[in-house]
Amino acid sequence: MPALEAWFLGGPVDGRVAFVEIDDAGSLPPALVLLQSGAYIGSDIQPASTVEHHYVRENSEADPPIYLYVGPTGG
Repeated sequence: MPALEAWFLGGPVDGRVAFVEIDDAGSLPPALVLLQSGAYIGSDIQPASTVEHHYVRENSEADPPIYLYVGPTGG
């Protein structure tokens, strides 16, 4: 699927430019949910659960388009 570069502000991917898939009409989605999971060396046997982070597209003509961090989805 084709993708465009977008800039992410705030949250765990602050300041990063990443590719976001576009739909059949060539449009970026109005909102995204990014999953954050990771591993580190620690004393816990079970890894932490995945956290979902919500970003919404800013209504501007910025190039690249900008997604702003809203916060964790709680799910």
